[in-house]
Amino acid sequence: MGKGLDINVLRTFQAVARLGRFKDAADYVHRSPSAVTTQIQKLEEQIGQQLFARSNQSVELTPAGRHLLVEATRFLMAHDRLLATLSPQQMTGKVRLGVPDGYAASLMSDFLPVFVASNPKLELEAVARSSAELVDLFARQRLDLAVAVSSEAWEQGEWLRSTRPRWAAAPGFQHDPDRPLPLALQLKGCPYREAALQALKTHGIAYRILLESANWHAVLACMRSGLAVGIVEGLDSGDTSLAYVEGMGFPELPEHHVYLLTDTSHHVASHLNDILKAAIQKDGPATPGPC
Repeated sequence: MGKGLDINVLRTFQAVARLGRFKDAADYVHRSPSAVTTQIQKLEEQIGQQLFARSNQSVELTPAGRHLLVEATRFLMAHDRLLATLSPQQMTGKVRLGVPDGYAASLMSDFLPVFVASNPKLELEAVARSSAELVDLFARQRLDLAVAVSSEAWEQGEWLRSTRPRWAAAPGFQHDPDRPLPLALQLKGCPYREAALQALKTHGIAYRILLESANWHAVLACMRSGLAVGIVEGLDSGDTSLAYVEGMGFPELPEHHVYLLTDTSHHVASHLNDILKAAIQKDGPATPGPC
């Protein structure tokens, strides 16, 4: 393959893969579209394989491109982490973090205050949205990091852990099988919502959405009131206000995955990546219902 790969070219490749358009990638890396095209062509020549399948509207990764994206992301993150450790004085500026609503409370109370206190010169912006919204915001460069949940395996982003959503309701919840099952769910864009509704349809179980809200705590309150069944990722051992209800004939829900998307060119995001990853992999939120 000859000489080593150019880091700037790898960043351009990553931008094209992330944004799906050469023009958008050119804006992101502050180069002309023709320069980006030339970089990708030279990279393909150097590797000896086509990395993108091109069309008039967008580009898609080939199998070789998907493999390179995984390895390039790991390499760039390791490179940027090293720079961050060698230059701690650079930990200034702004970093934008997106997390599912079900993770927001525990991260805001346990993790983020420590990070902010340790880095007083940093400006942190955090948003809590559905996974679909977070992925879109990250793709449009509105976020530097994003935690997101998916039922599918992703090529981009770091896998943090697997999780399986479970049905839950207030202890003693009873449902009349002759009436539609009342549900408390978050809004569209939450993969757990989509998995639950699909499972009910597949098993021919009638349902009605009693409450849908972007606010996870509103959904929890409805579940705890005994009015409806909802979906959780897990229950805190000390939480007696909810209980799993799989034994009542509810269909099993598919395994999901938690991913962390990081803009590796952002040195603060690369530093925050390690800390955030450790926090989520170690504990996860109490009574989470991430979407």
